[in-house]
Amino acid sequence: MTESLQDTTTTTVEVKGGVVDIRLAVTPEDVEAAAHLFEHELHPSAVRRFLGDSSHHLILAWDGERPIGMVVVIEMTYPDGGTEMFLYDMRVDDAQQGRGIAHAMLDRLEALAIDTQCGAVWVVTGTEDKNAGARATFASRGAVEDRERVRYSWGIKTT
Repeated sequence: MTESLQDTTTTTVEVKGGVVDIRLAVTPEDVEAAAHLFEHELHPSAVRRFLGDSSHHLILAWDGERPIGMVVVIEMTYPDGGTEMFLYDMRVDDAQQGRGIAHAMLDRLEALAIDTQCGAVWVVTGTEDKNAGARATFASRGAVEDRERVRYSWGIKTT
């Protein structure tokens, strides 16, 4: 039987060179502690909105009191396909890479997907060298690269 992630907030896992705690961010303070892992400055209203939506999840890897890795996932439900997890972002501190931290966070993501009855996980990532490690990590977990799709994005002006 799968352990419910609502019942267990922290999992301590062995990685190369020690142990890390993997847990879901539940407070603005959790997110703020991980601010250095995000690409842009945090917006307090966005942090509150993110944490207030039960389909949004931030998985953090902690080394003591400092987050050293994060995975941002969003549950997406399709009327004709059920619910899937979209892995929006994954980062591990540069100095901590290669220790198995990403795999530990993805283990937690997969347990969360099972717990929330999501049938799949998907991610869009760049093909540059800087994403080679992430792509290798996804492939090692059985992910299949889809070369038939192209991602488009555009901004929306809000006053």
